[in-house]
Amino acid sequence: MNNIFTITLLSIVLLTACSDEVPVVEDSHNVIVEGQKMTQAAFLQKYCVGKEFNETCAKVQNAMSKDATKGVVPRF
Repeated sequence: MNNIFTITLLSIVLLTACSDEVPVVEDSHNVIVEGQKMTQAAFLQKYCVGKEFNETCAKVQNAMSKDATKGVVPRF
């Protein structure tokens, strides 16, 4: 019984330590965190430093890369 309690407690501690605390964003092209609009670069710098494998960070990074290639199409 004591071993089960120890294993359960250890699992809870490890899962708590592994949480990355990156907020989920609905639209990676239009980042809004807690009602405040942020640039993609600011979001990545604030929440994603050292978190290469986070799904939200990867989505925002990809959206930022795509948005950087957009430009005004010249009309002839």
